[in-house]
Amino acid sequence: MSQSPPLSGAATQRRLILVGVVGGLIFLALVCVALGITVFTRSRSPSVAGPATPAPTQGPSAPVLVGGSAGSIPLTLTAPSGIEIKSRKFQVIPVEVAKGAWPYQRGTLGDDKAVWVFGTLINYVIGLEASPGTTTLLQDLTEVDVIKLTTYSGRAVSFRYSGRQWVTVDKTDVFRQMRPGLTLVLLGEEGNDRLVVSASYLVEGEATPVGSVLAKVGTLVDVAGARVSVMGGRLIRNVAGLPAGNAYYQVDFSVKATGPGALDASLFQMELGDAAGKRYALSVPASQAGSYGLPGGQLLPGITLTATAGFLVPDDLPGANVIWIFSPRVGDASPARFQLAVAGPPPTPDPRSRVVVQVTGARYSNDTAEIIISGGAGNLSKEPVTVSLSDISLQAGGSLVQVTVTEPALPWVLQPGQNLAFTIRFARPPAGTALFRMLQSSFELSGLQ
Repeated sequence: MSQSPPLSGAATQRRLILVGVVGGLIFLALVCVALGITVFTRSRSPSVAGPATPAPTQGPSAPVLVGGSAGSIPLTLTAPSGIEIKSRKFQVIPVEVAKGAWPYQRGTLGDDKAVWVFGTLINYVIGLEASPGTTTLLQDLTEVDVIKLTTYSGRAVSFRYSGRQWVTVDKTDVFRQMRPGLTLVLLGEEGNDRLVVSASYLVEGEATPVGSVLAKVGTLVDVAGARVSVMGGRLIRNVAGLPAGNAYYQVDFSVKATGPGALDASLFQMELGDAAGKRYALSVPASQAGSYGLPGGQLLPGITLTATAGFLVPDDLPGANVIWIFSPRVGDASPARFQLAVAGPPPTPDPRSRVVVQVTGARYSNDTAEIIISGGAGNLSKEPVTVSLSDISLQAGGSLVQVTVTEPALPWVLQPGQNLAFTIRFARPPAGTALFRMLQSSFELSGLQ
């Protein structure tokens, strides 16, 4: 993408006023800032001036200046002044990028400063020092983490972590100004790859307007050159890796391009609203975990795309229904709205819960140093089940009794429909009562001497 040439002496007297909008109003932006940004950060002197601290202001309406090769350029109050990531706060310094090079030298930012690429007000692009602490900070982000950005006006804008990737220094498409969001880049790393973290803009709570037409599952809705239909929605609880209290809501849908031109599926605008009026941004991991995956690519006229839109939601979503909102591009005035049931399909039973365990006998060894438990296990599920040492225990007197020998030796792999006879030897437990457990079955052994 081309860049504006340096301003001449006469041009430097005309200050460039950049009008940006933040929060919900950024969807009204008609012109996106086109930047060719290359992550060249190998401790070399750039072709532009170094980071400049914003000049003191006389009040909320006073201009903030950023120095660069084109002279001093005024910032609007929508420019970022600070960012908070997992309780760590960074002062944000505006910089001008010229000829694709970051105005950055290794060791100049430390652990409390960041640089913002001037002009990126739709997808904010911010660079952070690749120190051990900051690198760990970005690598530990999960999709439950919210990143807060503060503007010079004092307004806070929130973004939710959506993914990370390693990119080469000449990769620029991750910085496109087409979708509201936040992009964090580690600066100063060795090698040709850089860690880039993406975060989605969190829409402020906004209830569905009264009188909006809500389509049902299977209904075809035409919206701005696209025909969209929803095949179903479901709430997915107990997702591996998600903290307690969180879940995925996944919407399977299809879109057909009906206009004269192609649609860019990566720019689809999708949100989820609950009965309390809270809105949820698209989650990349939740979408990728769905039946059809995240939408992407060019959708030519007459071609239909099937995809999954996933959202990170609380596992106790209020109400009986949610509203899925779709438009094929930013700024469409009348998006399609679908009403979907919160309740998802019945959860698939854990195959381990379908293993039946029986105890046929319990006795002491000849030397009375061990207790021997015999029995059988049968797998009634349709999937193989592995039984390991952690699935077996004998508890007596408030402590666990050591396993000495198992026959057959662990681990056991029970195929669907398979029955297995077993013998387990434990160290002799104290007198009284003991509790034997295997998988989800438990047995009480009483009268121990």
